[in-house]
Formats: sequence, structure tokens, C-alpha cells
Amino acid sequence: MEAVLAVDVGATWLRVGLVDISSLKLIKLTKVPTPQTHYSDAIPEALRSALMSTIAGVRLHRAAGVASIGPLDSTAGEILKAPNVVGRPSRVDVASPLIELGLVEEVYLINDCNAAALAEWWARRTEGVEDLLYVTISTGIGAGCVLSSRPLLGRRGNAMELGHVVVDPSGYLPCGCGGKGHWEAYGSGGNVLAFARRLLEDGHIPKSTQLWAYVDSGGRDPSEVFRLYRAADPGAAAFCERLASIQAAGLASAVNVLDPEVLVLGGSVYLGNRDFFVNDVFPMMERYLMLESPVMEDPVFGEHSPIVGAAIACSMELEGARVLKRK
Repeated sequence: MEAVLAVDVGATWLRVGLVDISSLKLIKLTKVPTPQTHYSDAIPEALRSALMSTIAGVRLHRAAGVASIGPLDSTAGEILKAPNVVGRPSRVDVASPLIELGLVEEVYLINDCNAAALAEWWARRTEGVEDLLYVTISTGIGAGCVLSSRPLLGRRGNAMELGHVVVDPSGYLPCGCGGKGHWEAYGSGGNVLAFARRLLEDGHIPKSTQLWAYVDSGGRDPSEVFRLYRAADPGAAAFCERLASIQAAGLASAVNVLDPEVLVLGGSVYLGNRDFFVNDVFPMMERYLMLESPVMEDPVFGEHSPIVGAAIACSMELEGARVLKRK
């Protein structure tokens, strides 16, 4: 069996896998934590180690696919900066380790959410789906899109940075990328508690509520916000109403711009809190939508959508994703 080597460089996890491209099944997978440091060589070093433990005894396809957090320089094979990694390393080379180890001749680099969109569209293309939007609400917020059966990549692979659209022009919260008022700064798992803490400091969360006490004590687990929401804590209810409007505005804006047939939602914040989205976010989306709401579905490949999409991008020799060969 000829396997396609695929990599998923995420903000939290680094995955290296072998994908049977005919069935799109993972033959083998190595998963390690993404190094959290400013040191730019830390991720390539972790990648080299994971690669060597994954490929033993397998005949590889001549090329490999890499799905990665961005923003990217896809032709150079680099992450320009990583705002959701502790230390925010810059100019992280995620292509060279595969070439230098002599594993493959070519590398195709694609944003992780664009890779996920490609995989999810590929799974539905025989059903006639041509336009698909993928959104992940997790540590960060990201998106990818396939329009008219073509992935939307952008000049250097950075199209669809949906988490950095402005949902609050007042700039109430700064984003990890340096911008202000971005969706990710309010609605991502990495920032939900920062949003709650700022509201608490400004007197917008009622005192003597469980959420107020949790945030005031320095709590760091965003899942506690949703537990208190389900427990009908008044503080969590007030906060989640604000949060729902942010999530709804971001999703509706993307739908209004792209007019997708299918919206695939993933990520730990969404998948772990579907009740919040179904009961609070989706109804609020209707206030902001100009267009018809798309069909909403869960990811076919779950958390493995990016790595499967990376393998597909490699197999189809996706235009715009090929890294220039090292000399």
C-alpha cells in the first residue's frame, strides 16, 4: 500500500499521519503536544521526531501534505507567526524537515482550516455539493471554504482567516495577532474567559453569581462557563447572551459573504457545547443573515479533517499550495 504522508500543525497538537488516499483512512497516527515557546525551531524539531516514529516500514508517496495554523507563506513552507502558540514564534519552517530527512520530494502546505474544508467537501462532492464553508471554534477560530468545487486559498495561503474579522469595532478586546475587536478575541476557547474577566472588571457581570466568583478566583477552564450556563447561573446567562451575539455575528457574516450550501462546524468549543449553539447562537444568526441559512453539519472526519485534507491537497497537487523545492 502506498501511503500519503500528512502533517497537521495545530496550536495545541502536532499530528503526523499516513493516509490511504483511496479510502481516506488514517493508517497510522502520531500525536504530540505542540511546543509552547518563542523558539522558532521547537516545532520543526518536534516534527522531525514525530516523523521518524511514524514512517517506519512504509513506502511513501513522493510528496507530502502539511496542514498548518497560520498565517502562512505557503510557497516558502513557513508559518509567518503563530498567535495562538505560547511565545508566538515567527518564521517557523514546517516544510524543510520533510525534505531534509529525505522522506519526500515535494511538500504541499495549506492552512489547516482550508485543509479541513477540502476534506469535508471531498467527502460530499459525490452528493453534488460544490460550495462548502468549514468553521472551527476551538483554541482559536478558523475557517476554510470550497467555492464552485475549488478551494479558496489566497495569495500566500491565508484566505479565510475568519477568526480575524472585526465583530466589535470598538476594539474592546485585543486579539493575540495584535488586532482589536476580532471574533477570535471574544469567542475562541482560548479567549472566552478573558472576555468574561474584562466584563467582570467593567461591572457587566453581576456579583454574587457563580460565574463572577469563578472568574474572580482566577479560573482558567472555559468549559466551566458553559457548565454554569446549563446550571442557569445568572452571571453565566448574562455572559453567554453576549457571547452568543458574537458567535452569531461571525457565522452570519461568513454566510452572507460566501453563500455556502453547507456549513460544517467543528472545534472543541462547538462540539462540546452544541446545546448553546442550537438554543442561543443559531436563532440569533437569523437576525444578521441576509441570505438563506445553509445546511449545518458536523465534520465527517472529526478532529482529523485537517490531516486528511493535507493528504488530499498533496494527492491532487493542489495549485497554490506547492512549496518551492529546497536546493
